[in-house]
Amino acid sequence: MPGVMKDHSSLAPGRAVATGRSDRVVAVHEDWTQLEAVWRGIEATGYCSVFQSYDWVAAWYRTALRFKFAKPLVVTVADAAGVVWILPLCYHRRMGMTFISFADLAVSDYAGPVMAREDRIAQDEVPAVLAAIRKALTRCDMIHFQKLPVMIEGRDNPLLQMGPTVAMRESCYGIKVHRPWADLSKDIMQSRLRSTIRQQKKKIAAHGPLSLHYSRTPEAMTRALEELMEMRKGRFERIGREYTPLQWRSFYQEVAGDPNRQMDVSITTLRVGSTPIAACFGLTRGQAYHVVMPTFAAAEWESFRPGMLMFDAMLEEFGPQTGFDGFFDFTIGDEPYKARFGATASPLMEYMSPKSLLGRLAHVYWRRKAARRGPSAAVDQSDLPPA
Repeated sequence: MPGVMKDHSSLAPGRAVATGRSDRVVAVHEDWTQLEAVWRGIEATGYCSVFQSYDWVAAWYRTALRFKFAKPLVVTVADAAGVVWILPLCYHRRMGMTFISFADLAVSDYAGPVMAREDRIAQDEVPAVLAAIRKALTRCDMIHFQKLPVMIEGRDNPLLQMGPTVAMRESCYGIKVHRPWADLSKDIMQSRLRSTIRQQKKKIAAHGPLSLHYSRTPEAMTRALEELMEMRKGRFERIGREYTPLQWRSFYQEVAGDPNRQMDVSITTLRVGSTPIAACFGLTRGQAYHVVMPTFAAAEWESFRPGMLMFDAMLEEFGPQTGFDGFFDFTIGDEPYKARFGATASPLMEYMSPKSLLGRLAHVYWRRKAARRGPSAAVDQSDLPPA
């Protein structure tokens, strides 16, 4: 668990750093609420990962302050016409070191700036902007950016130019659903899995009809989240895994129950009759659906492969829902079922920059670990997730 944060007086909120152009400034803020209007405006028309959307990050920051495990730290890049980039970061302590990273700590699957559609930053100006961002983030042992996708909604992720990056150990996975799943699955899904799903559908029918249910309103999601968490708790107990920590359960509850959120959040529940046997907490932005927290019922239902049945049913309905122009994103993690469904892997990158002697020592260790991962895989731009 991240260390409890107490003293942040050294962060110098509001500090501004020039970028090499007289009308462009990088600024650091602790109060994210002051940026809500401009943040939502850029998010609506620009380039943004769903995990850097205002509603997601605001809930994350509120949770971080309530449980005292991190401090909000938002970087803005602005010129005379207004803010063009927003980086939702945090300041936290881990392993006796102070880090600046994205608002994540295990719950956000991608990281990148929120960028205006017209950010007025020429390609040859990006290095100066990134250098100014690094300069603004000096009061820590390490800057550590993880889960950096190569592209954000079709645009290059500029943070890959921060400095040397390496591919993370885990990739992200997704499927472009461009035709009915009944046909597409024949070409991309592992034949053995398709056969297993057909068999389990027949077997489970003896217990009642299978159906998908979508919860989207705060009231419905709050109830659905209770069912999801109960299944998750039972499954983790069965496999001897530690249950989701309290702060993250609180975070998901806040996202689900927020009456003012504009983000498209949903919980999909697979039921046999009226009994929930699998569920998935997910986020939608545009034509992309992002799997955030899937789970399934253990004990008597486990042998029916309820998680596989749920994803198969979701993919079958996802095509028509998006006009067969959607991306079903399983997000980060190398769980074997993703490849078995036919999902394509894409790399996620990682960047570290030490800012102290302690940070430099840790950076040497990190580089040695990264070197053992081998060379980064080539990136097929056509199959990258929209992040």
